[in-house]
Amino acid sequence: MRQNAGWFESIKNCINHRKPKAAILTYIRMRRCCGGIVIPAAPLVLKACASLSLLNFGKVVHSEIIKSGIESNVMVGTSLIDVYGKCRNIASARQLFDEMPDRNLISWNTMIGGYMWNGYTGAASALFAMMTERTSVTWNTMITGYARNGDMATARLVFDAVPEGLKTVVTWTSMVSVYASNGNMEAAREVFEKMGARNFYVWSVMIKGYFKRGDAVKARELFDGMSLRNLVIWNSLISGFAQNGMFSEVMDAFMRMQEDGFEPNEVTVVSVLSACAQAGMLDVGREIHERLLNSRIVLNEFVVNSLVDMYAKCGDLGTARLIFEEALEKSSTTWNSLITGLAVHGRCREVIELFTRMEESSMRPDEITFLSVLSGCSHGGLVKEGLESFSKMERYGVKRSVKHYGCLVDLLGRAGRLEDALNLVKGMPVEPSDTILGSLLGACRTHSDTYMTAKVLEFINEHSHHYRLLSNIYAASERWEMAERMRVAFSATECEKITGYSVLAA
Repeated sequence: MRQNAGWFESIKNCINHRKPKAAILTYIRMRRCCGGIVIPAAPLVLKACASLSLLNFGKVVHSEIIKSGIESNVMVGTSLIDVYGKCRNIASARQLFDEMPDRNLISWNTMIGGYMWNGYTGAASALFAMMTERTSVTWNTMITGYARNGDMATARLVFDAVPEGLKTVVTWTSMVSVYASNGNMEAAREVFEKMGARNFYVWSVMIKGYFKRGDAVKARELFDGMSLRNLVIWNSLISGFAQNGMFSEVMDAFMRMQEDGFEPNEVTVVSVLSACAQAGMLDVGREIHERLLNSRIVLNEFVVNSLVDMYAKCGDLGTARLIFEEALEKSSTTWNSLITGLAVHGRCREVIELFTRMEESSMRPDEITFLSVLSGCSHGGLVKEGLESFSKMERYGVKRSVKHYGCLVDLLGRAGRLEDALNLVKGMPVEPSDTILGSLLGACRTHSDTYMTAKVLEFINEHSHHYRLLSNIYAASERWEMAERMRVAFSATECEKITGYSVLAA
C-alpha cells in the first residue's frame, strides 16, 4: 500500500506541474512494478491522456480499469467520459455516461463539456435542459462552449440567464474572456465594468485582449489603473509589449517589475527573450541567459525554445546549436527556431541537414518548418532540395500557403527556370500575390528574357486586380502612358479588363 501511495504521489506531482507525458511514463513504470491500477491514480492518468489526446492509450487504461473492477467509481467514470470527449469519440463518452450506475454534477458537466468540445451545441443544450440541479460550472461550460463554437449571441443569452446566486466572479470572467478572445473589446469592457468584484485573471484577460487588438494605449491605461498587481499582471503587460514590437517598453516594464518586488518566472523570461530576438539585442539576451543559469527558474521547453530562437535570430548560431543539442525534449518549435535561424543567416546546407534529422526523429515538420526550408533553399540556390521539400508537404499533410509558393517561385526564378516558375504560379490553388508576380517579373528581367517577360505581363493583365502592380512596373520603366492606363483601370469602380490594345504592342 505504501508503495502504491508513493507512485500515486509521483503521478499527482506530474499532473500538478503540467507534465502529462511524465505522468503517463510514471504510470507505466508503476504497472510494471506493482501490477494493478489504484482508484486515486486512475483519474490522474486519464486526465493526462485527455490533455494529450491519447485515445488509444486511454483505451488501454480503460481496459485495465475494467479488469480492476473500479469502472463503477464515479470519479473514474467521469474521467473516462472526459478522455473520450476530448479525444473526439463522443459516442463512447455518451455510452459511458448513460451506463454509469451513479452520476454526480461533475459527470453531467463533463458530458456537456464533451459535446461542446466536439461542436454538438444542440446535444449539450438538450442535456443541460434535463438537469434538475446546476452549478456555476454548468453555466460557465455552456457559455464558453457556445463561444468556442462561434455562437456569441447564445453565449450572451446564457450568461444573462444565469441565476444571481450562481453568477460568480468566474462566470463574469468567462463572459469577458470569450468577448476578448474574439476581439470584441467593447463588449468585453461593458461586462468588465459591470463586475462587482474582479480577480487578477479578468484584469489580465482585458490587458491581453487590448494588446491582441494592437491597442497598447488602452492596455497600458488599464494596467496603470490597477491599485494592486501580481506577477500574472506584469507578465501580461510584458508579453503584450513584446507581441506588439515595443521592445524598449518590454525592458522598461521588466526592470519596473523587479523594482516592485516581483521575481521573473518562466513566462516573463520567454517574453523578454522574444523581445531580444526580434530587436537583435544579443548582449541583453546573454545577460538574461546567465541570470537563468543562476536562478530557480526551470529551463522548460518554452524557455529552451526562446533561448534557441534568441541566439539564432541574433546570429550566435553556435550557442543556439549547443542549447538545441543539449535539450532533452525537442518540440517542433525547437527544431523550427534553429532551422529558421540557419536559413536567415544563409547556412543553407545546414538547413537541409537539420531538416533531414527532424524527419528522422519522431517530430513531424509543419508549415513553419517548410517555409524556413524553402526560404533557405531559395537563398542558397538549392533547386533540387527545394523541389523535394515542396513535394514532401503533401506527404506530411501540410497545406501550402501563398508564402510557400512564393519561396519556390523565387527559387525557380533565381535559377533561371522561368517557364517552370510561371507554370507554378498558373497552377496555384490560391490567388498569387503582387509580391510573387513582382518576383517573377524581376527574375525575367534579371535573366534578360524578354519572351518570358511578355508572357508574365500577359498573365498579370488577365487579373484585373493586379493593375496597381502593372502600373508600378510600367512607371519604373518610364512607360508613362501604360502606367496611367493601369492606374485609371485600378481606380475604376468596376475593375474590368481594358480591351482594344496589346501589351506586346504597347
